[in-house]
Amino acid sequence: MILMYHHVCPAEQVPTDVVPLEGWRYCISPKDFRRQLQRLRQCGWMYVDLETYVAGLERGETRRNRWLSVTFDDGWLDNFQYSVPILTELQIPATIFVVSGTMAGVPSERRMSVAQLRQLHALKIEVGAHTRTHPNLPTLGDAQLREELVGAKQDLERVLERPVRYLAYPGGRFNQRVVESVQSAGYDAACSVIGGGWNSAATRYWLYRDVFTDEMNSLKDRVKSSPVWRNLLHWRAERSVRQRLHGQ
Repeated sequence: MILMYHHVCPAEQVPTDVVPLEGWRYCISPKDFRRQLQRLRQCGWMYVDLETYVAGLERGETRRNRWLSVTFDDGWLDNFQYSVPILTELQIPATIFVVSGTMAGVPSERRMSVAQLRQLHALKIEVGAHTRTHPNLPTLGDAQLREELVGAKQDLERVLERPVRYLAYPGGRFNQRVVESVQSAGYDAACSVIGGGWNSAATRYWLYRDVFTDEMNSLKDRVKSSPVWRNLLHWRAERSVRQRLHGQ
């Protein structure tokens, strides 16, 4: 299983002057974030970094060993302020997918700086790519699509001086053409926003990621966190992938 987060921030710190691209509707408090991580560990899931997770797909280890990887989208400053200290305290690795360029209407001070991104590796936080400008990838022409994918990888590798091997699709939007472009751009795997599925070697370029309610007390939360009952959701996840692959 792979967890997906965006903002981790106290309610009183959420800004009022926001634009839709910031995605503040996907925000969890630091208290609830910590509780989710601890509860899943208590349920028998074992946290691993995304590199270990992806490497285990071919051998079926992710499912058999109940591996769990933590990811964040966009590269928000609140991740550095609130998420990273909790992850460090609990000794949990994670991956943050960063938009390497500008995001329309989003103040730069709400995003992590280059200096902060460079600190993440020492804290066992990996940086992945989330394109250059967070566009709707399936709507782009081939040249622009390559610029967003290859350009983001090059941008981040230049400032981090480390390989950037993983991508998350902005808004979870992808199709077959986008997947092929991601592969040709040199990424080892890519994450979707589709939840409930079991990841395998076949899902390497649309890895399923899950979001839980803040309190983790719904029936769907219990199904997703249970290796036995999770099978009930897998067919729906596969159907969602088929629809996206054949979309425009």
